[in-house]
Amino acid sequence: MTIDNFKILTARLELRPHRPDDVDFMVELNSDPEITRYVPDGPIDAAQASNLIASIRSQFLDRRIGRFVVIEKHSRKKLGWCGLKWLEDIQQIDLGYRFMKSSWGKGYASEAAQACLDYGFNTLKFKKIIAQIMPANTASIALAQRLGMKEVNRVTEDGQEFLVFEMQATDFR
Repeated sequence: MTIDNFKILTARLELRPHRPDDVDFMVELNSDPEITRYVPDGPIDAAQASNLIASIRSQFLDRRIGRFVVIEKHSRKKLGWCGLKWLEDIQQIDLGYRFMKSSWGKGYASEAAQACLDYGFNTLKFKKIIAQIMPANTASIALAQRLGMKEVNRVTEDGQEFLVFEMQATDFR
């Protein structure tokens, strides 16, 4: 299997690694202040998006994980991204997601995140996966809790506070 034919499939979604031609999508997704209000990074330009995609692809090649583009199977519309990321500074696997506003409230984030947890625990055999979420991001907190993740800590990174949720492989359902 190569990076360009890897897919995670759910009932409604296809998750795949980013490709170089996803630059415009990444710029659009990261340009809406409402979408990025709970993340430390804000709007990005095409050069930054291209560099980000290269970094995401590199992590997939190194670790078989990444933030995957989430595509609605029926329409083929790119809805956002979801996936796992290695956090070098704390030596942990992080679950993250970001979706276009038109996709909010339809269960896509839950479906994609559940598939990523399944991939992490059952395919890659990770022992623990975390999610770092800003305290004001009540929608992401609710999603982490629905997934079965438990709040275990609060951390401050670059002056910003995050709640840390985690799930152990033994607790994955």
